[in-house]
Amino acid sequence: MPPCFLFALISAVANGDPSQGVSLPELCLPGRPCTLALISDNPVTLRCPGAPHQGPLRLKTRLLRGDLRILDPSVEDSGVYTCRRGDAMLAYYEVDFQDAGRLHISHASLGEAALANTTVELAGGAQGQLFTAWARWQPCDRCGGPGERKRVGFCYARLASRPQGPLPCGLAGRGLPQRGPELRVESCEVPCDRAYTPSRDEWACARPTPGSANLSLSAPSPVYWQEGPTALTWLDLHQRNGSIGLDKATGGGTLLLSSWNGTDAGYYQCYVGGRLVGRFLVTPPRVLAPAPELTRAYSAIESLVVGLAIFLIFLLFLSILQSCRRKPGAIMA
Repeated sequence: MPPCFLFALISAVANGDPSQGVSLPELCLPGRPCTLALISDNPVTLRCPGAPHQGPLRLKTRLLRGDLRILDPSVEDSGVYTCRRGDAMLAYYEVDFQDAGRLHISHASLGEAALANTTVELAGGAQGQLFTAWARWQPCDRCGGPGERKRVGFCYARLASRPQGPLPCGLAGRGLPQRGPELRVESCEVPCDRAYTPSRDEWACARPTPGSANLSLSAPSPVYWQEGPTALTWLDLHQRNGSIGLDKATGGGTLLLSSWNGTDAGYYQCYVGGRLVGRFLVTPPRVLAPAPELTRAYSAIESLVVGLAIFLIFLLFLSILQSCRRKPGAIMA
């Protein structure tokens, strides 16, 4: 019997949110129960060892060589995922997808603080503690110049009634106060220990839709962006406070151009691990000049209207003339 993934919602899950696939300190062992905190809106793959490829399961998921790929997870997708072959359990995941909309971003260079630990009162007079469990720091996003590095943190709850250890907040199921995941950013600068050659990927041309004020460019994460030769870091964009920004939910994987007025036209590049992975040429929307066919159509309509008006005036003149000819004859009779 081929293995299959089963999904069961945990009724205790209230608000949760998984991350961008950043590894937590504890690894998931094959065939052993695994608890994960992740951030919503970011694709995630749940691996099932020894599972052959199968077709798609549902709209938001697909199977890739037996692994379950969730393309756009939401908080409501938190729950238990199991992979089975008959009665044999191949994989068991307890997943808390934490809300990307509540992501708290703090930058050390701006003096911004991460969320503090909080003590909460639970039902029955018990107490619990909410804190952030941090993943490892990502490497500095560029070399040979000022860069940034990031790490992701997830909401965890430590309960006195659970001696086994803390749980992701969405899986604790105790009506806890809402607390989202975190993204911590700090400046860094490292030397280049190896030369890299930018890839020769084709340019992607991005043009805003006429009448639209917003444009977004997407690249893999972790990523850093450049506008021409100018680096676009979290710190620079925060201090600039302009029409260019980085999307919070993807950790900066999407560059947002808002309040489009044409001044942000140019070329944008995204790098992952010092390697160029995407280039975008942004141009203003074309101003549509009247087409020659449209001009000729307007001229034809105008000529038709004028001709029709002249014809109606001619008919009116004939009717008046006819009435004038009949009146003298009627008087003589």
